[in-house]
Amino acid sequence: MFDRIARKYDFLNHFLSLNRDKSWRKQMIKHLPDRSGLDILDLATGTGDQLLALYESGKIKSGVGTDLASKMMAIAAGKINERGLASILSLVRGDGTRMPFADRSFDIVSITFGIRNLPDVLQALSEMKRVLKPDGRALILEFSLPSNRILRKLYLFYFRKVLPLMGGMISGDKEAYRYLNETVETFPYGDSFCRLMTEAGFSRVASHPLTFGISTIYRGDKS
Repeated sequence: MFDRIARKYDFLNHFLSLNRDKSWRKQMIKHLPDRSGLDILDLATGTGDQLLALYESGKIKSGVGTDLASKMMAIAAGKINERGLASILSLVRGDGTRMPFADRSFDIVSITFGIRNLPDVLQALSEMKRVLKPDGRALILEFSLPSNRILRKLYLFYFRKVLPLMGGMISGDKEAYRYLNETVETFPYGDSFCRLMTEAGFSRVASHPLTFGISTIYRGDKS
């Protein structure tokens, strides 16, 4: 499905979020550890925007993006090459629930708007913890629902009616954007998602809502 919409994916992300997706990705930088020389892994990296945003922090020594959608990754590769970063940022095709990486390989594992699409969320979280070094950190950016009742109604109207219509018209794939809407509504968020991270073995788990709770950054450390 993501390969089908790869060509329009970036444009639709920016258009349908009113460009808020760019600032949300930059907010992830604030949750990086206060040190440099970090090795990072970005899961469900797609077209590479989160991997590149984290690199811009100046704290990254090396980075790897992984995804199963090869057409999305081809776009990410183009962005990396255009910036002359191929010696620092690499791409590996892989499954977030069965990562092709050794234990204790990374300081940071991130995933942005992707964890709700994985078939086994708890397994993915456990894999994230496995490949993190001691004192490593998981950073997860995902859609959530506003706590304010009026905002939630407006938000759900947009997600149920406007987003699938506009996304389908522009991408030519109505099913893809209907699927994206449905996964946002059914996926655990807030305290429920924090409990999943704790169950997977993360410590100091916290959530940080963005833009009235439309999206949330989740953070957990590996002791």
